[in-house]
Amino acid sequence: MSLSKMSKEELELLSYTDLTYKVLKEEKKTLNTPTIFHTICDLLGYTESDFEDKIGDYYTSLTIDKRFMMLENGEWDLREHHSVDINFEDEI
Repeated sequence: MSLSKMSKEELELLSYTDLTYKVLKEEKKTLNTPTIFHTICDLLGYTESDFEDKIGDYYTSLTIDKRFMMLENGEWDLREHHSVDINFEDEI
């Protein structure tokens, strides 16, 4: 279900990281931390003061959650959009 179609009560049941996953999935582009968290705060009806109080913990939760990866430009994306090439070479 689209975030815009969810009620505030439904949104409040989701964690910040689950909301982040949905935001990045719907936007289909990479976003920086403040942009994502402002979107979440708007959805939840938080004030600018709430944003300032919670953004540090929010950033920490993003760095711990393996669904997300920070790109070189400082923006976040879903890990599922990126592949990792592993090359094992025999060392003798």
